[in-house]
Amino acid sequence: MNLSLNNITPISRFAGEIGKTTRRLNQLAIKELKSEKIEYTFPKATAEDLKRLTSKKIEDTYKRTTWTNPKDGKVYHLLEDSRTKEGVNIRILSSEGEFIKNATLKPKTIVVFDQFKTMSGLRNMLKLKFFKPAAHGVIVETFIRRTNPFATIERLNHKKNLYEMIKYRGCLPQHLSDKRFVELNKSMEKGHKVDYISMTESRSCDIGDLSKSSGEVQKKTIQEEILDKEFNNVTKVIKSIIKKGCRFFATASNEDNPKQSVNIYLAIDGVEGVGALFPNGRIAGTSASRNSIFTQHYEARNYKGKIVEDNGKILGINITGQPGAELPYKKKYEYLLRGIGGTSYSTPVRVGKISLNDMMEGILP
Repeated sequence: MNLSLNNITPISRFAGEIGKTTRRLNQLAIKELKSEKIEYTFPKATAEDLKRLTSKKIEDTYKRTTWTNPKDGKVYHLLEDSRTKEGVNIRILSSEGEFIKNATLKPKTIVVFDQFKTMSGLRNMLKLKFFKPAAHGVIVETFIRRTNPFATIERLNHKKNLYEMIKYRGCLPQHLSDKRFVELNKSMEKGHKVDYISMTESRSCDIGDLSKSSGEVQKKTIQEEILDKEFNNVTKVIKSIIKKGCRFFATASNEDNPKQSVNIYLAIDGVEGVGALFPNGRIAGTSASRNSIFTQHYEARNYKGKIVEDNGKILGINITGQPGAELPYKKKYEYLLRGIGGTSYSTPVRVGKISLNDMMEGILP
């Protein structure tokens, strides 16, 4: 869709404390990509902590994480001890494994907006024999869980019936896609608390000559020419969700011509865009909307799965690069061994980091 300019007023840039933390996280992400991979050793850990820090089993993987404090860049290892109504009880260790303190992290809820249903059920019913990959949402969720295993994760998924599975073949039309936001907003109005949304679906528009204009001009035009005219209902619903205290993160998407393609959700006030970084730390050329008006956050885009073994026994597959198995070893996950990439994986990593930062706020000096 080609847009035209008409009486544009500037929009203020992403600023304040949130903007400051965002830029710091971007710097840390670039630094991590440019540096050699760090292999942690734990000379000061107790025998029990060492066992938990180095275990490769899936059940142990999701009871620990490594956290970098964005305020000073110090690295800590966090181990889950138990969960209560008050939150998650953890042990905080230094980068060398030395015990620092116990703490309770207040509960946070992350909603994942993606597809968790594949055509596998229909294939099985029809006895069709061909490759059945894992649902995209499952992989996205894995990145969040690995970055912040202490948050509660919920899936915002449209449950397609048989008719829809055949007619749409996995690609939802506008009214069914937006229905999920409407249902979520209603549940929040009834008291359901949602702190973050990770949206890894996108709807891009071609902005044509408008790409030569500033980000403020592009955003205002998309709001007036597309959102207000064609997506007014879902825009209102998303704004309503954000006003309830929920931070909304959306993929910047992956485009062949990023200067002329914009994910329209990024033009909604309050939505935060997440772009991707190449292994050398540079912004990926396929990250749409590469300006701070649409895309404020950046994380790595490239990941390659590997088989995790222990004494010759396969424990599962790792896709994030952190120690430990994260997914069971199944045929539908084998494609991950060839490598994956895109803002679909940058987005959940950033949501995991932001949510963990919030949960750790005030616990360490």
